[in-house]
Amino acid sequence: MKKTLTSGFMVMIYAILGLVLMAALFTPIMSSLASLLGTTGVATFTALVTVIGIIPTILLLGLSVASGIFYYKGYKQAVGQDPGGLLRMVLGILQIILFITMFATIVTSFYSLYTTYNSNTTYIAFGTVLSIVPTILFLGGIFSGGMVAFQGGKTAWSRRSKASKARKAKT
Repeated sequence: MKKTLTSGFMVMIYAILGLVLMAALFTPIMSSLASLLGTTGVATFTALVTVIGIIPTILLLGLSVASGIFYYKGYKQAVGQDPGGLLRMVLGILQIILFITMFATIVTSFYSLYTTYNSNTTYIAFGTVLSIVPTILFLGGIFSGGMVAFQGGKTAWSRRSKASKARKAKT
């Protein structure tokens, strides 16, 4: 299968969209876990209530880390597909715009989860993680977009600089 020029860039965009979907779909996950906890006799199963209490925190952190790894793998593909750096510059700027635009969905979802589940002691450390993760995601999204744009610009600048030196050496 032949890779297209933009496959690495698409992986990066999918990673951002995955974060937004994860945040938007976390409320139904929590509702399902709450209904599972309300099931008659669930406490008779050994450690099931404790495991259900830990699951939201593990899911939230795990999916966030998975999205970051997915983004990094896309970036590594994009570096190989864009030796001139111009596409990375453009994508980095577009990523920052896309991320800031879509971040309102993440904040709204996390705020809804935080107000609903922060005081619930069943979900271990979930309120604390919910209060920290949006900040980490926001900074990560902004810095990763800036890094992509910077690396693309650095590559483009060094290529121009080398070409200019080669022309001067020929004359």
